[in-house]
Amino acid sequence: MPTNDSNPATSTTPSLPATLAVDEEPPPQRVELHIPWLTFIKVAAVLLAAYAVYVLWSLLLLVFLAFFLAVTLHAFVDWLDGKGLRHWASLLIVIGGLLTVIGVGIALIIPALIEQVAAFSKNLPQLHEDAINQLPVGNVIRESIQSLLDSASWTEASTWFGHFVSAGGIALGGISQIALLLVIAIYLLIDGRKTFDWFLAFFSPLKRRKLRITADEVSQVIFGYVFGQVITSLLVMVYSFAVLSLLHVPGALMLAILAGLFDILPILGFFIATAPAFLLALSVSPQTAGLVLALYMLFQLIENYLIVPMIYGKNLRVSTLTVLLGLLAGALLAGIPGALAALPIIASYAAIERIWLKPFLRDGVSEKHELQKDQHFGEKE
Repeated sequence: MPTNDSNPATSTTPSLPATLAVDEEPPPQRVELHIPWLTFIKVAAVLLAAYAVYVLWSLLLLVFLAFFLAVTLHAFVDWLDGKGLRHWASLLIVIGGLLTVIGVGIALIIPALIEQVAAFSKNLPQLHEDAINQLPVGNVIRESIQSLLDSASWTEASTWFGHFVSAGGIALGGISQIALLLVIAIYLLIDGRKTFDWFLAFFSPLKRRKLRITADEVSQVIFGYVFGQVITSLLVMVYSFAVLSLLHVPGALMLAILAGLFDILPILGFFIATAPAFLLALSVSPQTAGLVLALYMLFQLIENYLIVPMIYGKNLRVSTLTVLLGLLAGALLAGIPGALAALPIIASYAAIERIWLKPFLRDGVSEKHELQKDQHFGEKE
């Protein structure tokens, strides 16, 4: 009997699926990315804020330094308030005292400084010759100093004096910037507390409490730093003027003010202030130059190991290496204002770690850091 194998209708041969029968690539899939409009607005706001910071950078630095001064003055206002004076009377006394000290200082120092700088710039070529003639001919040190002085264009007194004024303007921020800094600091002193309370209203009660504690501790650090720096700068200024005057070094007042200004830069300020004093003392004699260098180094040791610990107390508690690295980082980021702000910012980290970062750190990390500081610097006052 014939079978049905040849019947296509009853054939059992399997057929391949259509998708596997033809070797074709699958069609490309379209990927859709949905970005909310709110994200564009946030990105635009960040870019706008970055541009505003870039444009207003110099003003922001000025306000930052004015904040340092206002915090320092506010400590005196609080002290007077604690004595029973009305707040407006305390403000009047502190602001009036500040302006009086500045006015008296300008009246006593500026005329003598202008006269000395004028005489110094006039005699600069002769001082250059005197300094070089004090050194033996053919000496390596003489050749090095000769190369240094020649590259500074000492024979062009007016040009050199212009560079000196320019460098002084960078250090001081300019007379107009100093005046603006004082005005901003006074306004912050008067309305700073109201502005801070307005700012705190944006936060929850818990964060407001943390912010107040942080502000109090950071204010203590800033006050200790600024007040201590004013004292040390005045001491190094008086010491330098006395040493240079007794040794008859030209431009004693100018060099003393320079030493006081650069004393605000830890470690590096000493080398910057010592170099011109050494070179000008060399115009008197090599022995005078060596004595100036030795006396400057002596005061630096006394300042680092006796005066600074005594004046700053135990509030800052920052190691020398940390100070140096922070100083260099601040100077690279924001120049002299950044270098000025580096130390109090670094010293404030301990309070920020204890108040804000402690929950995010391993158990005992913050306590160990505080114990290490107590062992190295003594318990905080």
